[in-house]
Amino acid sequence: MQKRHLPPLNALRTFEAAARHLHMGRAADELGVTHGAVSKQIGHLEEQLGVALFRRNGNRLALTDQGARLLRAATDAFDQLGYAIARIEGDAIAGELRVAVPSALAEKWLIPRLARFTEAAPGLRLSLLSANSGDDVLGAHGVNGGVDLAIRFGEPVWADGTARLLSHVGSFPVCAPPLLERLRDPADLLAETLLLDDPAGANWRRWLERAGVAGFEQARTIYFQDFNLLLAGARQGMGLCLADRITAGADLAQGQLVRPFRQSIEHLGAYFIVLPDLVTPAARAFADWLEREMGAEQAASVT
Repeated sequence: MQKRHLPPLNALRTFEAAARHLHMGRAADELGVTHGAVSKQIGHLEEQLGVALFRRNGNRLALTDQGARLLRAATDAFDQLGYAIARIEGDAIAGELRVAVPSALAEKWLIPRLARFTEAAPGLRLSLLSANSGDDVLGAHGVNGGVDLAIRFGEPVWADGTARLLSHVGSFPVCAPPLLERLRDPADLLAETLLLDDPAGANWRRWLERAGVAGFEQARTIYFQDFNLLLAGARQGMGLCLADRITAGADLAQGQLVRPFRQSIEHLGAYFIVLPDLVTPAARAFADWLEREMGAEQAASVT
């Protein structure tokens, strides 16, 4: 059998964590080692491979082309290894897991990836519950109601559970392609209908201010409580909405929505995983999987 020429597994694991977070300190926290140990492992790996895997600009990291290729390969390899181990330990991820999740995130991001988790836990009975960002989902269903984990959008101020950051959200305007020809400058947006996902339009106001446009109050607006309805309105040409790559990525890739301007702002809210005080093994495994999926996707999108 031909001998495999692979770098040390620990170096690859360290690289994968650093590349996923694009941050040496967060990788060190995840791996339970020092920042210096992570830097040393990355340096040895780059020396052994003879290529630079990261571009460094002060404290900020970005992947080189070679680093991006290695991340994709390492992520696939560690995922496959993790799934194989999960199948061996499948009895530990068994029983019932009830997850509350915003409908737009479930449809656009979670469901297309969910088989990767359920295949590794064939003994698990999974239930997905639709929950909007304003719902007190753990409190509404209660621990006795069996909600084991919730994904929420907003600020981590909920009193009924412990919040773990899943992803910040970068928001930008999107619209149906026919509207594109009317939009030459951000100021043109004031003549269009702006579709809101918050009644006061705080995020639209911030985006317009960032683009140097005053007069948000003059614009026509329509408020949608459900983000799926907001995206449906934008696809139908009712106006423009602020969206993100997590929930609007498929519509952008298929050409149903387009970006008239490149400016982006960090949304006032973020996606969080919320766990009750009593966490089941299945909920902990699902939360860890969510973080790995989101981290790998965001690291790949940076390149």
